[in-house]
Amino acid sequence: VESFKIEFMKYTILHISDIHKSSEVDYDSLLQSLKRDLDSYTSNEGILKPSFIVVSGDLIQGAYTDQEIVNQYMEVEAFLDKICNLYLDNNRKRCIIVPGNHDVNRRITGLSITPSTKSYVDCCKEYFSQSTKLRWSWKEKTFYEIYDVAAYKRRFELFVSFYNHFYAGIRTYPADPDKEAYVYNDDEYPVTFCGLNSCCNLDHLCDTGNIAEEAVNSVGAELNSSYNKGYLNIAVWHHHYYGKPLETNYMDRAILTDLLINDVHIGLFGHQHQIQVAEEYSDMLLAKNEQTQKLLLISSGTLFGTKKELAFGNHRQYNVIEIDQHNGFANIDINIREDKNPNPNNKIPHWAMKALPNATNKIHCQVHLKKLSENQILLEIDRQCKKSGDYKKACEAIKQLQEETHISYDKLFKMYLKEIKDYDYVYKNIKEIKTVEDAILKIAAAMQLNDDVKKQKLLADPQLQNFEDNNVKTLLQNLK
Repeated sequence: VESFKIEFMKYTILHISDIHKSSEVDYDSLLQSLKRDLDSYTSNEGILKPSFIVVSGDLIQGAYTDQEIVNQYMEVEAFLDKICNLYLDNNRKRCIIVPGNHDVNRRITGLSITPSTKSYVDCCKEYFSQSTKLRWSWKEKTFYEIYDVAAYKRRFELFVSFYNHFYAGIRTYPADPDKEAYVYNDDEYPVTFCGLNSCCNLDHLCDTGNIAEEAVNSVGAELNSSYNKGYLNIAVWHHHYYGKPLETNYMDRAILTDLLINDVHIGLFGHQHQIQVAEEYSDMLLAKNEQTQKLLLISSGTLFGTKKELAFGNHRQYNVIEIDQHNGFANIDINIREDKNPNPNNKIPHWAMKALPNATNKIHCQVHLKKLSENQILLEIDRQCKKSGDYKKACEAIKQLQEETHISYDKLFKMYLKEIKDYDYVYKNIKEIKTVEDAILKIAAAMQLNDDVKKQKLLADPQLQNFEDNNVKTLLQNLK
């Protein structure tokens, strides 16, 4: 991780989900609408252009033939390529993708499941003991059993193939999609994304969302390390965590406790095709104090779904999430972008800000991060500076820390400044000449720049003329 900027870091996340493009339309109109909306909210609403894209599942509609699924992934890959160019200058590392239930290959699950040969009573006992191999079909009122486990595990194969092709060596999807997650640490911003698969054990007969405990455990150490550096930890998955009494297509909210104890601050998801207004989850049994152990949960609506995917009265939606991150906390502003086209089957979305019952039309939240001591921040700046060799970033981080704490770290600042070859930067950052070191750095920078105006200004500086140091006198003579 190369990031120095623990203080005053502002960035924006584009959160889309449940793309659900129908076969009757193409992605061009969607892309154009997103471009128009980007121009609108950056120009008129003062929102920063997104630095990250999160796609929280259901990239395709799905199909029962592999070729049709591959065709859908080829289309969505071309679309994602274009929005990475639009928002991220083609930096695909900053695009976070997880699968949804429509990304599961149901042809594969159909071939790997067969009617159970066990008695009905035995099946009932096993099924209600939370067996992962038994399924119940309401249509046929029959128990089914996964008989070919190896084939069943291949139900994510086409999604993984798409994922690995899209990232082209930047990263690859975990070898075991059911029980492994992945982590992305950015090299500029103090944020960590964790990609989780909430389709563990999901197939054509089981629509219940589930994140395997092993998956959370597989990234626990990395999440804890990021937390201890003062970073913001964001988990991404697909399913929502509650439902109506007769629904089963949501995940057990107990997994949220597992995320809490693994230092996750924000959860981004979709699946329900409507934005959930940033509900905050906490477990009082785990709370150390009122400012810790809380999880901010944000869902996105369907990006391009039609009347088939939209509940009555709902519209297409996506989120633009603004983050103002400091040492110890982050302010979160959630902007809901909504399609104002009255036709739910329209091919041209009319994106605009969703009106909310407050003056800003934004949802305002705050999450608490680990507050680092000044010494911890200085050590991290020094460690990262030695690793990257970027002394200018180190100087900027020191300046930010001084502004926040009102404490001078001048000695460390000058140590980094000496290593910088951008002499205009060096000259401008010696604001006042108080020491021999200041004098030498500023004179040497003016000489390297060969700037007559700067030279004359230094020669006329009475402070410099009063230095008795031989090095300063020699440098001034060279200036003349």
